[in-house]
Amino acid sequence: MNDISGKNLEAHPTEPGRVDMLQGVAGGFVEGNRMLKTLMDAMPIGCYVLRPDHTVLYWNPAAEKLLGFSAEEMQGKRCVDMPLGCSFTNSTHIKGAHCPAIVAYATGKAKTLEMFMRRKDGKDILLRNTLVPLADENGEVKELVSFFVPLTDANYDQGLIKAIYETATRDPLTCLPGRKFMEVCLDEAMEIYRRTGQPFAVLFADVNNFHDINNTYGHAAGDDLLRAFGIALRKYGRKADKFCRWGGDEFVGLLHLRHPEDIDGAAKRFLKIAHNCEVTEDGKTISCRAAIGITVVRDDDTVKSIVSRADHYMYLAKKRKEDQIVTDFDQ
Repeated sequence: MNDISGKNLEAHPTEPGRVDMLQGVAGGFVEGNRMLKTLMDAMPIGCYVLRPDHTVLYWNPAAEKLLGFSAEEMQGKRCVDMPLGCSFTNSTHIKGAHCPAIVAYATGKAKTLEMFMRRKDGKDILLRNTLVPLADENGEVKELVSFFVPLTDANYDQGLIKAIYETATRDPLTCLPGRKFMEVCLDEAMEIYRRTGQPFAVLFADVNNFHDINNTYGHAAGDDLLRAFGIALRKYGRKADKFCRWGGDEFVGLLHLRHPEDIDGAAKRFLKIAHNCEVTEDGKTISCRAAIGITVVRDDDTVKSIVSRADHYMYLAKKRKEDQIVTDFDQ
């Protein structure tokens, strides 16, 4: 019998009940996140998965290598009960409400900090640790994913962090990543803009009368329509653009630009979605329109303000009889 890391647990007969215990704590994570586990197994970044009570469900090979504790030693244990010596960079012990796992669980948002963790050999290592809450379909956080790297590791690849967010938040209906992935991408785009002046735009889209479609044709038809809409966004977007299902029938896109005026061309491309999006259900063609708002980043923007402005434009677009797409050039 194997545990979540692939180790043979039956090779330890001196620990009766340990096999069942590890399978119990890890089973739900394995069944629900096979793609995420496969990704983390292969990553050169330390990764572990926690329950909100700090029980370790998964501990990847890179974590074993970095800290010296094996998966078998960690899985099924509460990390706070292990000799990890977690402390802030000023050497103050991390405990209680200041624990990044507690903060991420309480806020529902990723928490990143620089901290020390203690290796099994007793040596402290300076790390950048990020805890990402994973919510179920009801919005309840059941697990937290941590990924950490030594701050002295020159080979650290930021792209791998995005891969974790994208995989962990992927929406099974539209196959688009979820809101948290987009929030990470927008944070990065904002940082690049402030450093280099490279502009970007945010697209906010909403399917018109979606609830009426569900009520008239059934939820299966509504799901098909959302799936078709997600495909259409990728079709009319460019390779560098990123899209997510923001929630419900709302979608958000990050559009990379050379010049702010490029949103005029983007609007013309996405107008094809705004005109009509349709699917066929039981031989019947179900059509709907979408309202879209697109806005370019401004010097005084935050991620929240630019998304809110794009959302506002989307609502203005809903009021139009034709061409339900509004950009900065329409203001």
